[in-house]
Amino acid sequence: MASASKLRVSVITPARTVLEQEATSVIVPAFDGEWGILPGHAPFMALLGCGRLVVADGEGRRHRVAIRGGFLQVSANAVTVLTAEAVSPGEIDAAKVNEELRELKATPPKASEREAYERKQAWAQVRLKFLTTDSSSGHN
Repeated sequence: MASASKLRVSVITPARTVLEQEATSVIVPAFDGEWGILPGHAPFMALLGCGRLVVADGEGRRHRVAIRGGFLQVSANAVTVLTAEAVSPGEIDAAKVNEELRELKATPPKASEREAYERKQAWAQVRLKFLTTDSSSGHN
């Protein structure tokens, strides 16, 4: 359990726990924009979108994870993110993601597949943007 001045952050996918640590703040990509969470935040739940989750650890380090949608729960200084997929910058292969995008663009979807196609395309773009943003800023 986190202390009153810290949050306990967990990022969980169906395959693994991606991140489990104490933090002083968290920024999550909610479905309707970014949310900032600090210790003492009121309990709530939110639908997440694709984007970058940022966890500040109180020692000047920021840990970043790209997430693909899911749900967020905040309760008693615990922040739990349940997501279909989550990757850190070191786990992203830019060549593979670019190939994914090329394949998506080469096979336009049928009308009934449009929504799934757009979700796949958004996830690929988030991962590429995540790589360029993190490498240009020098943050981990």
